[in-house]
This record gives sequence, structure tokens and C-alpha cells, in this order.
Amino acid sequence: MNVSSWVLFVVYALMSTAALLLMKSGLASPSFHLQTRPNFSLTLNYALVSGVALYVASFLTWLSIIRTASVVIAYPLSIGLIQLFLLGASYLLMHQRISVYTIIGAAFVLCGIALLSIAS
Repeated sequence: MNVSSWVLFVVYALMSTAALLLMKSGLASPSFHLQTRPNFSLTLNYALVSGVALYVASFLTWLSIIRTASVVIAYPLSIGLIQLFLLGASYLLMHQRISVYTIIGAAFVLCGIALLSIAS
């Protein structure tokens, strides 16, 4: 894989990670109410809406990735990167605890990413 492919993977993983974190925080504290009909109402939050928009942007990036890369390589590589970014972001931003088993699992993910990058 060339450098531009790696940049696309990292951008995709960062956008997906940010989108998931924004949606999680947005679902925790709704702030405005949208009612279109008497029996349909939706409570939203700017973080939730931003997360959904960022998730759509990450999906469009994913489409450009699979246009050029093999899905067999691209899918596990992108999922592994997203998992690692989520682990770091949830520890740093949401102050979640990380166990020894989580660190061992992250090491396995890193080994898998290294093997996939060698294979491609």
C-alpha cells in the first residue's frame, strides 16, 4: 500500500472514531426537541447531529478506500484502526479504565495490522 492509502485509512478511522464518540455523548444528554407530527417527536443534540454527519463523511471516505483497495485487506485494517483509536480516545476523553486484557487485545490488533500491511 502507498502513503495515500494509509492516509485515507487513518482519516477514515479518525472520522469514525470521532463520530462514534460524538453520538455516544449526544445520546447521553439530549438538548432540543423536534416534533413533526402529533405522534412523532425526536429529541436531538448538536453532538449527536454532528456525529451522524461525521459518520456519513467517514462512509464516503470508506467508499473511496474500497474503490482502490482489496476489501479483504481494507475491512480488517480499518476495523482494527478504529478499535485502537476508540480505545485511546475513550481512555483519554471519557476516562474509562483499561484492563490488562484490553491491552493484550490491543497488542494482538496491532500485530494483525502489521501482518496485513506486510501482506499487502
